[in-house]
Amino acid sequence: MIARVLGPLRVTMNGVSVVPTALKARKLLAVLILNRGRVVQRAAIERELWGLDVPMSASTGIQNCVMQIRKSIGRAVDGGPSDRLPKETLITEATGYRLEVPGEQFDIVGYHRLVSAAGAAEARGDLSQASAQLSNALKLWRDAPLADVPAGPVLHPHVLRLEEDRKAVLSQRVGLDLRLRRYAEVIGELHALVALNPYDEVLHEYLMLALYLSGRRNDALAAYQGLRAALTDGIGLEPSHRVRRLQQQILNCDDALEHTFLDDRSPHLVGA
Repeated sequence: MIARVLGPLRVTMNGVSVVPTALKARKLLAVLILNRGRVVQRAAIERELWGLDVPMSASTGIQNCVMQIRKSIGRAVDGGPSDRLPKETLITEATGYRLEVPGEQFDIVGYHRLVSAAGAAEARGDLSQASAQLSNALKLWRDAPLADVPAGPVLHPHVLRLEEDRKAVLSQRVGLDLRLRRYAEVIGELHALVALNPYDEVLHEYLMLALYLSGRRNDALAAYQGLRAALTDGIGLEPSHRVRRLQQQILNCDDALEHTFLDDRSPHLVGA
């Protein structure tokens, strides 16, 4: 089984899609994939499919969703209905259901493996390899997680966690590129990122550093003013002491800035 959740839900077996067309069955499949190898309790399935308004027929509804998924698996396996493999793949447990398949071809498994490899590379001082591994991990993202599956109360925390993880990994990769002195290479990307995340001080710090260390001191100071305006106008806060200190160092043309500031924010890799 090939399963992709880092974007629209895509699940195939033998090159054939096993994603049901019915929305509730698709939501159940997504929950099972994100909990691969673990039992998903019936109560959790009910919350995801119906929220607080669980009907009396919920048990039958869940069974129908399970049947749709198993039928899709059976058709993909041999071109027609098959009883054994679908039931061995989507297993009925006493308290719920469990998806039992190898995860080698799940994009989320590959993503975390690459992030862990980046952590190991950074730990041994190979920053170039660490950056490359994080870049490869980020290439697995096709869109927002489960972009075509409306997330209910069970899926929603998974989606938020994945989005935050992606943002952290992206920030870490940029930090590594700055430590590798790839200043000019990341400026365009950072401009796009701060536009999408106007209150993110770390991304603004990185943009200020990249601009300043590329010889664009005035642009670096303008980036600080952009952050300050976004914070004060948007949420009524001033930039942190750290960002203000960076601005002062840029104003003073501090020769030590390239080393001290980046060393102080050495990335800690998610999954490492």
